[in-house]
Amino acid sequence: MNNFKLQSISILLVLLLFFSLLSFGILFQILSLILFGAMIAYIVRHLAGKLHPFVRFETLAIFLAMIILAVPIVLVAYFTIHQLFLVAVDITGALPAPNTNTTMINQTMVSNDVQSAGPINGVAANLLDEIANLVAQSVVWLVGQIISFVASLPALFTDVIVLLFSVFYFAKEGDKFVGFIEDLLPKTPTFSEIYSEVDAILKSIMITNILCAVILGLLSVVLYYILGYPYILLLGILTAFSEFVPVVGPWIVYGALGVVDILTGNPVRGVIVIVVGWLIDTVVDMYIRPKLAGEFTNVHPLIFLVGFLFGALTLGLPGLFIGPLIVGVTYVLFEKYREERLKINQQTK
Repeated sequence: MNNFKLQSISILLVLLLFFSLLSFGILFQILSLILFGAMIAYIVRHLAGKLHPFVRFETLAIFLAMIILAVPIVLVAYFTIHQLFLVAVDITGALPAPNTNTTMINQTMVSNDVQSAGPINGVAANLLDEIANLVAQSVVWLVGQIISFVASLPALFTDVIVLLFSVFYFAKEGDKFVGFIEDLLPKTPTFSEIYSEVDAILKSIMITNILCAVILGLLSVVLYYILGYPYILLLGILTAFSEFVPVVGPWIVYGALGVVDILTGNPVRGVIVIVVGWLIDTVVDMYIRPKLAGEFTNVHPLIFLVGFLFGALTLGLPGLFIGPLIVGVTYVLFEKYREERLKINQQTK
């Protein structure tokens, strides 16, 4: 009888391993989105719990929590797009209106000058050809980018659907999922401590990423105000959102402003915004972020720093949340394993 049970368990383990590998292969492309959705569901579930006394149905409470979480993002996006539109209008209005007669006279004068230039005529013609080729290549590149973006819309739509469904079902069935994991693991004080540590890591990651983006945006607004930039709120919002952009981060804003200032005859302000922007970004990423993350859990801040940096490099935006979670849980597991080994060694002495 025992041999039969052992054989059944062995076959079940083999099947479990086989189908787990198959499932991993199928879900590999969207696994990061599912994990990211589970982490967002952590916040949604907390908000839904606050709403549940006022809302009868749990599903409705979850929907309302998702809407509440999305409203600030939508409002900020609307404000950003509106401000960008105003900037475009200002730039367009600042351009001088073309005068047809003046343009024809200037073209005639330039043509006559080129023709009377003798040997320079060939150089000018080559220069015009190079400019025309450059413009043509730029147009081709722009068209290619537009086509690539349009072609990626179905995949982007699919990713959004997967993310939304992951958030909803993890928020609704989170207790069942956690209970399923707990049933697979031993009921010991060590694993209870692991559950608590993982919960603290999740809380620290979500709060830390949001707070760091807000801090970066506020410090950048102060910098832009001191340096006399227009549209400081728009620039601050763009800088805060750029904190979630992998690899480059806020250098999208700092670098662009600095280069434009240097090229337009304001090198001092350009250098200042680049240098001070680098200092702000370094302080936020290298000191404030791991320090905040370490306040909620016993995991060393360096562990979180490595997770934040390399998670973003490998997984993109979701990696900012998934990276420190994976590295933090790994650290906790090693720490608990070390503690268990020390207990065993002390008992054997």
